[in-house]
This record gives sequence, structure tokens and C-alpha cells, in this order.
Amino acid sequence: MVTTAPKNPAMYPWFTPREAAFYLGIALGTLRNWTSQRSIPFVKRGRFVRYHRDELDQWLANSGRNTLAGTSSPVLEHQRAADAFEV
Repeated sequence: MVTTAPKNPAMYPWFTPREAAFYLGIALGTLRNWTSQRSIPFVKRGRFVRYHRDELDQWLANSGRNTLAGTSSPVLEHQRAADAFEV
């Protein structure tokens, strides 16, 4: 599966799941897991899930913490897991 670069965020700040995963530098499956756990900010309208660039930036500035739920950082957990497998 090919991951495409997001559209120009200055013109259209809403990302599809693929674009958000690319923007965050994570796998699409990881983004879906975080979304289902409500660990990352998103909006769902009907069957469509979208991520706002400014909310993702703010979320990352807070170390990937969901400020509403006060959950731990899935970004940091993902990075720690990836670091554990590096040689």
C-alpha cells in the first residue's frame, strides 16, 4: 500500500487517515488503533474520520497526550517500542 503525501495543509488543514499517518510518520494501523482508543484528536462525520493539522500539532506539543482524557503518550510508547527493536 502506497502512502501519499498530504495536500497543502495551508489550503486544506483536514487530513484523511492516510494523510495524518504520513504527517505523523506512523503506520496507518497505528493511527487507527490510537483513534479507536481515542488517544488522538479526530472528528467523525458519518463514516468519515478526519484529523485537523492544528489539533495534531497541539497534541504532539503535549507529548502526544490526549489533554481531555489525560492518557499516556502513545507516540512515546510507540517510539520506545521501536527503540527496543533497534540493533
